[in-house]
Amino acid sequence: MTNLWIEGGSCSGKTERLVQQFCEWTETDFANQANPQAASQKVLVLAVDSQQRRNLSDRLTIATHGRYPVTAVTPLSFFRDEVRLFWTLLVKKLDFKAQFPLLLRVENEQELADEIWKDRIETGTLRMEGIGRDRLVRRLLDLFLLAAYGGREITEIPAILDAGIETNILEGSEDVQTNEAEQWQEVGDALQEWRKYCWEHGLLTYGIITDLFVHHLLPSPQYQRQLRQRFQYVIVDRADEMPAIACDLCKFLLENGAQGIFTFNPDGSARLGLGADHVYWQQLKSDCEIVNLPHASYTLGSQIAASVLQVVSEPILQFIEPYATVHSIESVSRAKLFRNVAEAITEAIASGAVKANEIAIIAPGLDNIANYAIAEILRKKNINIIPLNDQRPLSHSAQVRSLLTLIALVYPNLGTLVSRDHIAEMLVVLTEAIDPVRAGMLADYCFAPHPDKPQLLAAETYNQWNRLGYEATQAYEKLRQWIEQQSPKIAPLLFIDRAIQNFFKPRKLSYENTATLQALIETAQYYWQLWYRLNRNREDSVIAEKFIQLIRQGNVTANPYSPNPPQDSVILATIFQYRMARLSHRWQFWLDASSDLWLQGGAASLFGAPMFLKNWNGELWTIENQRDADMQRLQKLLRDLLDRTGDRLYLCHSELSTNGQLQNGVLIPLIEVSTTI
Repeated sequence: MTNLWIEGGSCSGKTERLVQQFCEWTETDFANQANPQAASQKVLVLAVDSQQRRNLSDRLTIATHGRYPVTAVTPLSFFRDEVRLFWTLLVKKLDFKAQFPLLLRVENEQELADEIWKDRIETGTLRMEGIGRDRLVRRLLDLFLLAAYGGREITEIPAILDAGIETNILEGSEDVQTNEAEQWQEVGDALQEWRKYCWEHGLLTYGIITDLFVHHLLPSPQYQRQLRQRFQYVIVDRADEMPAIACDLCKFLLENGAQGIFTFNPDGSARLGLGADHVYWQQLKSDCEIVNLPHASYTLGSQIAASVLQVVSEPILQFIEPYATVHSIESVSRAKLFRNVAEAITEAIASGAVKANEIAIIAPGLDNIANYAIAEILRKKNINIIPLNDQRPLSHSAQVRSLLTLIALVYPNLGTLVSRDHIAEMLVVLTEAIDPVRAGMLADYCFAPHPDKPQLLAAETYNQWNRLGYEATQAYEKLRQWIEQQSPKIAPLLFIDRAIQNFFKPRKLSYENTATLQALIETAQYYWQLWYRLNRNREDSVIAEKFIQLIRQGNVTANPYSPNPPQDSVILATIFQYRMARLSHRWQFWLDASSDLWLQGGAASLFGAPMFLKNWNGELWTIENQRDADMQRLQKLLRDLLDRTGDRLYLCHSELSTNGQLQNGVLIPLIEVSTTI
């Protein structure tokens, strides 16, 4: 049986064809073996993210009626599991301390790296022009992951950056060029220091994991022998979104007799700039039977995509009639635009022209104003709306903030983290009898600040305590006595659990609040586990201080989605979120269509990403190169979004941006040939 390369645009049936081929494997190969289910476990299934992994696993299970379970993973989760599974092999090879590895969360990785590089940053040896401290740390960690994705050694990073990054220097200024080279070398030295520290303490980040897998695990003959025995089939859904190292893994399996199925979207690559290397993956095509699927005939992509791309790329040369299926919603201000979009959606649903679950609002970037305004307007019209993958900081939860205030009242040396505002909010949240006015009076007159031991004083301390009322006074005293009964010697995790059980369990909290409190407990458990490993002599109060600061900075998020969201809901998403979720709708509303953000990669493109692709030629990455790459990315996403649109497209734009400047984005020519409503 030959390998299969299935290529086609969005909604063309690539995954369906993949599932059919898997079913053929089950009939021709698995069913004839002594243990068919054991045979199916030799199939490695790679999906781009956890949601797509679940979706693909479900489809394969349903298609085979659950008889042939497979190993479905994302590339990163596969690397992580393999590094953990063969940790002893890595310990022997690299000769570092034998201890069970601990995976660092992103927020902990950032905090710890900042601490490791503190001296380098404060002395100015580790720096990038115009980049703040937090962003600098994040950029270095991302460079490490990009290098590992591309199969590069960490020692190659300085030379790659020196050759590829364009700097504003005077021509012939050798001193400045030397300083730039030293700056990149300092970046490489800092990353090597970080990797050494993580190895010594058994800490794993996604950069560390991928680096260990590509440079130390995959080349190991012992591991390769195990890999050949474990997997005889490989399935990759959306290879265009995968990193180069995942392609190297598949190459190894194919070279050792494994059978493969690969799907590829030439208009995909949404993760280009985040580690995906779609060009490198196409090397596998020569070893496969190629199946080209036509574009879905029921989408706007099959009707107008070619002319839309021409209008956007060469607007002066195009003279066409306005599209009947492309409409524009215009306004002067952005605030008015939100209302116009909501009214258009409301009228369309009320008239029966479209259902709520057939509408998607897509934007190049969703700020808090747009997210809140559109959702509130539609909800007031009794239309459900679901922000896709809405991640909110734990610090946005009043329950979480109140628990942090409680911690500061019980454990020593945390008084500087508590203010009267914190106390007032805590009194309102933890009790149901104290309103904001009485909470403010209690915080003003009955809270005694202290850097070591702040405390709540008796209600009678307030000389007009009778104004508080009986119920509020009793609730306050009950809370105050509960705090006094807590000992700072108990583990903070136990204290948080006690507080939740005492104050929140008797109430019927929403799923959102319950999920947020669960995320807080998991974060705290992990945080203390990490710091106990790094320094067992560190006191709980010191760790608690760092933990409170971490949560309040907003670096830790939770997903407050409902477990069963309403089916009749409008989807609100960024372009990246929508494409990665592989959604499609009859009607799409492109928000901020006149914005320059449509041409920019934004958060979906990491610093230096083009230099870590396999096809980089080693030359300087210029502004012209970036402009060409942005235009290619724009063309891909336009065709991809049009392939996900069924009947109608609305271009929603305002003359002025949020800061009051005129907008003249790359989609203006398309707006001009649309039908205005």
